[in-house]
Amino acid sequence: MCFAREVRMSARNLLLAFLLLTLAGFTNRPARAEEPVPSKALYNTFSDEEEMSMGREAAQDVEKKYTILNDAALEPYLQDVGRRVAEASRRPKLDYHFKVVDTSAVNAFSLPGGYVYVDRGLLDFVGTESELVGVLAHEVGHVVAYHSMNDVARRWLVDRLVYEGQKAGLMSDQQIHDMLQQYGGAALLFVNRKFNREEENEADLLGLYNTERAGWDPEGLVTFLNQLTEFGADRDIVKLLLRRHPLPEERVETLKNELKQHPSPAGLKRNSSAFRRVKEQLKLLPPSPPPPAE
Repeated sequence: MCFAREVRMSARNLLLAFLLLTLAGFTNRPARAEEPVPSKALYNTFSDEEEMSMGREAAQDVEKKYTILNDAALEPYLQDVGRRVAEASRRPKLDYHFKVVDTSAVNAFSLPGGYVYVDRGLLDFVGTESELVGVLAHEVGHVVAYHSMNDVARRWLVDRLVYEGQKAGLMSDQQIHDMLQQYGGAALLFVNRKFNREEENEADLLGLYNTERAGWDPEGLVTFLNQLTEFGADRDIVKLLLRRHPLPEERVETLKNELKQHPSPAGLKRNSSAFRRVKEQLKLLPPSPPPPAE
């Protein structure tokens, strides 16, 4: 009798879990033409501390595969600009890190907990500082909106319901390490993850308002996406970014409509002398290698 009750309870928990997973796909979509309010999925029970621990673990994996460019001019510049973007975000208390990956690809990606990576090819590609800030704010937007963490939590919830029930208490670093390896490692979970239409739109809108609060012209993100649309079909170096961040044409229209309904104030920054110095420094460096095989 007791066993039958446990089976019924387990089936009920699974049904409830999958109902929450289904509903989460709708509750995370921005419903109005204004900045989305980020919120965790109902099944995401990971704390900020666990998320940052997962980010540290994933960053170690990423930096074993990718070469980080430790340039005395580029690194502090990116950290400074990224820090100002992060402080103006909707999750400013995370421990953010901004690094340059030494490849010729035009790409950027983020890990849970605030780890943001920009390929050197993207620094070559952008024409203004506001374009770069738009990209950084978009990646921060994915972190702010829990996109990768919700995906991890979804996998974790199903596994725990099948084997042990809900997660209780904080996870150790070793448990987080084991979980990342179980799901294919940081590259599969985060670096190569393809975001869906709703996630991209949400990250764009969060990035748009974040850019403005940080003091830069949010039109920079629109300009960057327009460039991707123009050159994407002909340049191999942008194909990686387009595969992971799809639909630039639709996203441009969404952003233009947003800016039309909510015009930005005058006097926002588009460029800086520091950005121009970085562009000059890039010309002095040896050519970047191509991105590693996926």
